[in-house]
Amino acid sequence: MDQKSVTALILLDLSKAFDSVHHPTLLNKLRHIGASPEVVKWFESYLTGRSQFVRIGTSVSSSLNITHGVPQGAILSPLLFSIYVNELPLAPRHSSLNSYVDDSKMFLSFRVNDATDTKEYLQADLSRVAKCCSELHLLINPKKTKYLLIGTRQQLQNLPTDMCLNFLGETIRPVPSAKDL
Repeated sequence: MDQKSVTALILLDLSKAFDSVHHPTLLNKLRHIGASPEVVKWFESYLTGRSQFVRIGTSVSSSLNITHGVPQGAILSPLLFSIYVNELPLAPRHSSLNSYVDDSKMFLSFRVNDATDTKEYLQADLSRVAKCCSELHLLINPKKTKYLLIGTRQQLQNLPTDMCLNFLGETIRPVPSAKDL
């Protein structure tokens, strides 16, 4: 605001992010960042060969193999997820994207007279982020994604009336407030 700019902030909601981690992709990423073959093999044995079943009262379902996901609550899971999504911040061209484990936010500061171009930049960057997430087998929930415009009251009043974005088939309208980490 001191620089006479407005900031568009988009809080992305990844659905079941830890459960969506594709094991072969994660193992390739571990190799790519320089993990030794022994370490990759250890992680492969850690991730594969797991199964799950459902118990309701005394009834138990049949066991199914788990092909995606990192164990919930395990101390290594946030690190593995961060490695898995390490290229996500590179997806946008105009905006910045920061992530803290499975919470990601995209933001772009702009002058009020550049609002129309900024809307196009945000739209294009959201498409790139969605494409990257799709390639990583991650689902973004557009209905829970929040979009804020942050600036002085005067700046916000001078923005075009339609600053809505289209994202994954949903119209995302600016909200006055949202919770973030």
